[in-house]
Amino acid sequence: MGERCAYFDYQRCDLCGECLSRCRYLGLTPGEAKEEMRRLVEGEPTRVVHRRCVSCYACDAFCSRGCRPYELIISQWHRRYRERGLPVRASYLMPASHPNFRTDLVRAMSPRERELLRRWRETPPEGGLVLYPGCNALALPHLLDAPFLEEVIISGDFDLCCGEMYFRMGLFDVVEQVAERLTDYYRGRDIGTMLFVCPAGLNMFRNVLPGLFGAEFSFRTRYLGEYIWEKVERGELRLTKRLSRRVAVHDSCHGRILGEEVQGTARRLYAAMGLDLVELAPRPAEGLCCGMAAGCNRYRPEDMYRAAVMELREAARTGADELAVYCGGCQLTLSLMRWLYPTRQPVRHLLEYLKEATGAPVTYPASRRSLRMLGNITVKALPKLPSRRTYRICIR
Repeated sequence: MGERCAYFDYQRCDLCGECLSRCRYLGLTPGEAKEEMRRLVEGEPTRVVHRRCVSCYACDAFCSRGCRPYELIISQWHRRYRERGLPVRASYLMPASHPNFRTDLVRAMSPRERELLRRWRETPPEGGLVLYPGCNALALPHLLDAPFLEEVIISGDFDLCCGEMYFRMGLFDVVEQVAERLTDYYRGRDIGTMLFVCPAGLNMFRNVLPGLFGAEFSFRTRYLGEYIWEKVERGELRLTKRLSRRVAVHDSCHGRILGEEVQGTARRLYAAMGLDLVELAPRPAEGLCCGMAAGCNRYRPEDMYRAAVMELREAARTGADELAVYCGGCQLTLSLMRWLYPTRQPVRHLLEYLKEATGAPVTYPASRRSLRMLGNITVKALPKLPSRRTYRICIR
C-alpha cells in the first residue's frame, strides 16, 4: 500500500469500477476498470489510467457512492509535484505567473474592457449580491458587460485566483495556499450571496476549497445562470428577440459535477431564447472536456489539442449552426483550437446569447482573442518544451 490519498473515501469504495468504465477517454471494459481501481486503491502503478487520463473530472460524477475517485487519480500528480516540481514549460500557463497567458490579453482589449477590469479590481466585495468574475471572465470581460447585471456588484482581479487549475493538476499544496489566502481575503466581508459566472469558481468556492482544503466562507454561493433564470421567470428580464438557431451544447467539467443547477439551468435559458438544442452525449455527465484539462497530466500541448479535437468533431457531426458553452474557459480553449482544427461552428457563450435575446449590444471577441492567446503561448511557452528545468509555485 502506497501513500494514501486524504480526499478519497477508501471505506465506501467497493471497487465496482463504474467510475472508470464509463470514462470515454480510458476505453476500459468493466473488468479492466475494476482491476485499475484496485491498483489505484492499493497504491500500485496503473496500466491505463495515468497514461490516458485527461483530468476531465467525470469519474467523480459517475461514482454513485461519492468516493471521489478523481482526487485519488490526481493524488499521483500531487506526489510527482512534491518530488520533482513543475516543468518550466508550464509556467506561462499558471495563474501565479506574471505575466501569464491570460493577463497578456489585457493590452489588446478595448478601452471599455480595460475600464471594466479596473472597476472590478477597485470595487470592494461588499453587498447583498457580489459576483466573483474569475480568470476566464476577466479574460472575456465583455461577457459581464450587460444591462441585466446592473444590480450585481462585480469584484475581482487576476490575482484573486480560485485555485481551479492547481486543483485539476493535483497540486494540492498550492490549493491549500489558495484556500488560506481566500479565507483571509473574504473574512469579515459583508457579502450575502456570491454569484459565479464560471462553474469552476462555483465548485471551488462551494465544495473543493471548504470541503477538502479547509477554506471558510460566510456567504452563500450561487450560479449566475440560476439568478438570471429567476429574473426571466418573474418577468423582470424579457427575452425580446427569438434566436432561431440550432446549437450543439457543450458542458464544462465542473458543470458535470454541479449537475442540474448548472447544466439544467443553462439548457432552460437556451430553450427560452428559442435555440434548438442538440446534445453531444446521451447524458450531460458523459460529455467531453474542452481540452484545457488534458494538459494537467503530462503538461503537453498535443494532449490538449487531441482532447479538444474530439469535442470539435462531435459538435461538427451534429450539423448545428454554433457550439454553445456556458464556461468562458471552454469558449477560449475551443475557439483557440479552431485555429488549429478549423470548423464551421463558432463558439458562443450563454451570456452572449442572453445579450442578443434581450436586445443588448453584443460583441464576439473570443475568436480573435484566442488567436492572440495562441500566438503568445507559441512565443512564450513552446520554446521551453525541451527544457528539463522545474520550479515550484508559491502564491502567498
